[in-house]
Order: sequence, then structure tokens, then C-alpha cells
Amino acid sequence: MPGGYIGRWLHVDLSTKQVRSHPLDGRDAERFVGGSGLAARFLAEQVAAGPDPLGPANPLLFATGPLAGTPAPTSDRFTVAARSPLTTLWGEADCGGRWASALKGAGFDAVLVTGQAEKPVYLHIENGEAEIRDAAALWGLDTYELDLGGPTVCIGPAGERGVLFASIMHDGRGGRAAGRTGLGAVMGAKRLKAIVAQGSQRPAVAHPDALKAAIRACIGDVVEGLKLYSQHGTSSGVQNYERLGNLPIKNWRQGAWPEGAAKITGATMTATILTGRYACAGCPIGCGREVAVTEGPHAGVRGAGPEYESVTSLGSMCLIDDLPAVAHMNEVCNRLGMDTISAGTVVAFAMEARERGIWPEGPAWGDGEAAVRLLEQIGRREGEVPTLLGEGTRRAAAAWGGLAREFAIHVKGLELPMHDPRVYVSAAIGYATSTRGADHLQAFSHFYERLGRAPSLGIPEPLPREAAEGKGAMVATLQNLMALFDSLKLCKFLLIGGLQPPQLVEWANAVTGCERDLDGWMRTGERICNLRRAINARLGASRADDTLPMRLLTHRRGEGGAPTNLPPFGPMLADYYAARRWTEFGLPTPELLRELDLAEYAAWV
Repeated sequence: MPGGYIGRWLHVDLSTKQVRSHPLDGRDAERFVGGSGLAARFLAEQVAAGPDPLGPANPLLFATGPLAGTPAPTSDRFTVAARSPLTTLWGEADCGGRWASALKGAGFDAVLVTGQAEKPVYLHIENGEAEIRDAAALWGLDTYELDLGGPTVCIGPAGERGVLFASIMHDGRGGRAAGRTGLGAVMGAKRLKAIVAQGSQRPAVAHPDALKAAIRACIGDVVEGLKLYSQHGTSSGVQNYERLGNLPIKNWRQGAWPEGAAKITGATMTATILTGRYACAGCPIGCGREVAVTEGPHAGVRGAGPEYESVTSLGSMCLIDDLPAVAHMNEVCNRLGMDTISAGTVVAFAMEARERGIWPEGPAWGDGEAAVRLLEQIGRREGEVPTLLGEGTRRAAAAWGGLAREFAIHVKGLELPMHDPRVYVSAAIGYATSTRGADHLQAFSHFYERLGRAPSLGIPEPLPREAAEGKGAMVATLQNLMALFDSLKLCKFLLIGGLQPPQLVEWANAVTGCERDLDGWMRTGERICNLRRAINARLGASRADDTLPMRLLTHRRGEGGAPTNLPPFGPMLADYYAARRWTEFGLPTPELLRELDLAEYAAWV
């Protein structure tokens, strides 16, 4: 077994109450690494068979990467995967904190949960042993109230009650979230409240001196490059994004909001409600915020402050410029266990529905107190319309019909992250082709249209943000790189700090003992991307699903930093498919899958 792995994974069948430990297959580790890649390998057959996402046949996997539990900075991360109840396609979420190293300490690289418990349970894992325990007294607690005495992943009431964008939360008031694609609802359907992990095992590093030297050679520059995130968090860039035209405003309709952006940006948070910083285990950056609201209608908020995606989805998307209100909305999502991106987009959708007379009783634009109440109702599934909204914008728009479909902003059923593809046009292709639905992190390409450089990957300078040329190939290449980050399990903020792919290879080889060059590792990323695509193909997805909401293809922002731009979508998508060597229908060919050592999946396409 390569370095970095414990070498065992745990299978928990909640229907039969059986718990089994298995050795990790070395060939699976070699081909799929860990995290996202290992999840795709483990779940491919079962997810591609099309199980009911909320039924007992849908498997749920928690997977670490080989770098977790080692000195590699920002590596304490894990993947959660299953068939998504929100998109009905491949579902995947990523989380930091300190649970990944705790799971390895408990003696496992991954935990596979199948079946469905008869009553609420939680899983206790410690030093190579695991036990299913009664959770009747824990069911109904929010994620800040739950305390099982060790590093824990859990769901809140939203997951218990089947909100389709329910998240899986970690670290209590630290508010770390495996947020996207509704995997908290899968966990809730299994009646699994939590998994607590603890123990003293540590993965071996193949070449510890080489790892230390590789880290020392670059980490100082990375930390320096991210000092603004340390000082003011990820929302430090809100005002700059508003000036550039990248900030989504009023459900993606409005082009400028300078006064509002100034009120919710990271520096304002630092000056008003910040009480401390949060850092995931092994992270020298500390971009997380700790906040407290001590007066006014939102007094009592205390814990994780909103990150950039949350500040934007709950703030500018809804025209809410009251930072304590945004912090309160963020806390409601964290406590109840809901993805803030989808939750904020759903609230903005409800506000537009009120404006257009579809739901006159909905919250008005900018009304933070009404937005808090609506999120509480959605998370607890109280009331007919809040319950419908808890199924996401796609299903709510289908139920309402008419013009509601025009302002339901999603891709494949997953609400968009908070970067405008009319400004950084490569994001249009990244969102459209991401296997889990709209996602800025599976390509992270907008960074390479602004500041990012990767000469080793053929990106010596940032590409012009409004141009189509080269974007399809760039997105394909970057998706392969991000698949490595998601499988080795590293934070992508390292790239913003200046980490280069050859340095990533040095870390990976030093930990695992592999002697793979950059091309070899990128080939591994390509394999993972194609397997995830093949899973979705088996579930019926194709080119017809690789699109954007019409608002983002035809509606100009009209003011601000990019008032007239629209993404040149068709040429970029064609170039992307060509770079991927996929068919005109956006599918890998059987020959390509065999070339990538995925022959067992060739019949799926």
C-alpha cells in the first residue's frame, strides 16, 4: 500500500446492522487516489444503477485522501458522495475541518454506508472498531447542539426532514459543511444522525524529509499570497467583484450594487461583528470567520461567519445589505444543515416570485428578517410553499409553471455558485459540464482569467476573460487538475496563493512514494473526470444537460463592470468536447475509456 493510506475501509449496512472492515485495494488507490476519485470507483456500479436517491439502495460514501493526516498543509479534507436527490445525478460534496484526520486516526480511509436504519442511529468509530448506536435522543437537535465528544459529521433538522439541498455539517459552531447536492437528505433518509471518529493511528509518509523540504520551499509564499484571506476572510473580495461585474445581484438580474457590497464585504465584517478566525486542521491560512451579533433583531448569532459564497447568495442575491441579517441567515443554514448557496438562491427565487405575482406572500427584496423566517420554515419543512422551496428552484419552478422557469437559476438542478459566467466566460463551460451540476470548483477556471498562471499546463498568463479562444481546452485541463485536488484532498486556495502543479506533484509523490510525473498525475485526473461523466451518462445525462439558464446566456447585466458581455457558449462548448475527445453528444467513447484504464465502464457510453 502506498504511503498516506491507513489501508482499510469500513462498510456499514444499516439495514442488517452489520459492520465490516475491508482492506483497501492497492490498484484502486493507484488508479483513483482517494476522495472524489475513490468515491467514483466505489460507488460507480450502485449509483449508475439508478437507485432512489432517498431509498436504502443509494450508497453514501465518506472518503479521505492520502494527504490527510500528514504534514501537507490544508489536507484535512474529505469527500461525501452518493446519487444526489437534488439533481438525480452524481452527487458529491467536499468539506474541511478536522474530521478527515480523525477518521484515519480511527483506522479507516473511507466509510461506506448502505441500507436504512429502522430508527435514528449514529456511528461511533474508534481505533479500528465501529458500533451503531441509538440516536433517538439526538434526532431533532441542530448541528450546534449536537456533541458526541469527538470530531463528528452530522445532519440537522433539514436533513432529517428531507430538504433536498440539506448539507452534512462538521465541527459545531465552526460551521464546516459538505454542502452541495443535498447529501444531508441522503443521510437523513438512512436515519443516520452522525458519525463520530477518533483514535491514534497515523498514515505513514513514504518520504518525510522530501515532503518537509517541498513544503518549506513554497508555503511561505503561499501564505503571503493569501494574507487578505487571513485578515478579512474569503468575503474580502466582495467589493472588487462588484466593480468587476462578477458579483451576482438580485437573482442575477442587476449589474451594480456598490453601496450594498461595501456593507457586507469582509473588511466590514472584521470591523463590526468579527470575534476570531477559524482554521481547518493543518491550515496556515485561517480564512474562516467567527462572529457574534450582540444587539438588534439578530442578536444572539454566534459562531461561523458567512464565507464569500454565503455572503453573496444570502446577501447581494437577495439585495440584503444588513450584515447581521446575513450572518443570521448563515447561522440558520448551519444549524438546520442547509447548503447556503442553494438556500440563498431559493430565497432570491422566492423574492422574484413575489415581485412577479406568483407568490405574493413571499419575502420582499432586501427584507432580512423575512428571509430568516423563510429559511427557518424551509429547513423545518413548515408550510406548503416553504416545503416546495426545500426541493430546490428547479422543482419549485416546475410546480409553479409559467415564467417561474425563467428565473429558476440552476444547472442540472443545482443552483449556481456566486461567480458570473457573463464576466469570466470560462465559468460558463465549467458550470455546464460539471458532473454534479453548476460548480465553480470542479474547474476553478475563473481564477485563470484573472490572476492565475500555470505554465506547466500551458497557461503562462491569465486568458482574456471575455474571449472564447482557448477556454474549452483550459477548462478540460483544469478539471483534470481539480480532480487531483479533490482526490488527494487539498484546499484549492493553495492555487490562489501561488502553488504550482509541479509542487503539488512533489507533495503527492513524497507522501505516497509514487514516482509519477505531472503528465502521469494529470492522466489520473482525466481518468477520474471521465469515470464521473460515464456514471452520469448511465443515468441518462448528455449534451442536452450541458447548458446554462437563459438569463445568463441572453440577459446583459446592463451596468457595472461588464454591462454588455454575454458568454460565447457554443464555440467554447464545442472546443471543450474536442479537447476531451468526447462525441458530439458530450459522451466519452468506449475507446477513450479503455485508453484511460476504464474498460469495465466502456459499455456505459
